[in-house]
Amino acid sequence: MSRRADDEDGFVLVSVVMVLAAVSALLAAAILQMRTSAVLARTRSDLLQLQGLADGIARLIAYDLAVGRTYRLVGLTLPEDGRVVACPLSEQRTAFLSIEDQGLLIDLNRTPRPALEEAFRALGVPDRTALALGAEIVDYRDPNDIPEANGGAELAQYQARALPYGPRNGPFLSTDEIGRLPSMTAGIAARLQPALTVYNEAGTFDLAALVRRLQPTAAPARPEGHPRIPSPRQYFRLSVTVVQGTTRAGRRGVYALGGTRTGTDFLVWQPGVADLPGPAADHPACPAIRAALAGP
Repeated sequence: MSRRADDEDGFVLVSVVMVLAAVSALLAAAILQMRTSAVLARTRSDLLQLQGLADGIARLIAYDLAVGRTYRLVGLTLPEDGRVVACPLSEQRTAFLSIEDQGLLIDLNRTPRPALEEAFRALGVPDRTALALGAEIVDYRDPNDIPEANGGAELAQYQARALPYGPRNGPFLSTDEIGRLPSMTAGIAARLQPALTVYNEAGTFDLAALVRRLQPTAAPARPEGHPRIPSPRQYFRLSVTVVQGTTRAGRRGVYALGGTRTGTDFLVWQPGVADLPGPAADHPACPAIRAALAGP
């Protein structure tokens, strides 16, 4: 009897230990889930706050552009050539801002073919490819089915290269569409895309200034007596990214300040974060941005 009782006691003890282990595992899982939920909730809260800051800064920059143009006032004086400005907002948060005046860029829809070819050559594209791309851009955007001389491409030429599409025969909707051109390569697209836009209604641009900005070591000399071409300053691409630790949120937009598409308003307003530069260094605009975010 004694041995049987000992066996039963041992079985009960093992069972109790197993139950306690199972309960402990369930409790540990529940605690882990609660902690994970708390972390996710904090992350979502931080993300919403950062998105609100990014949106507010983007609207502040747009307002500054509009007021400056309307009343000829000196405002934030942020660079308008796409350079990134880093503004510390607090010890934990930094905003990275950029504005790019689209009137400084080559317009895929409005720039004439000779100017396209000249610009592409100046940006390092081989002459033969520059000629072909200039012709293909015109054929992509014009409504007819007649290939441009010296390298044009309509539907038949796309099909001959086994491409499952043809030219739009309408305006480029974004600069990403250059990847559809038959003569375009990934390397040339990466070289040209920073110089391109679909928001320069004048179609003109200062080539020497553009190349000097994008390729300073290969900048062409300005021809004798060739005037500088000012931008109409009608459309601006804005980017704002706010960072807190490993959490970041951002806003990208295209702001119209005149032109024919609309009045003063955002044409593009979408979330998106930018590639970030090095450490933040205060720009003269940063105190004014921090003051605006702090409110009265």
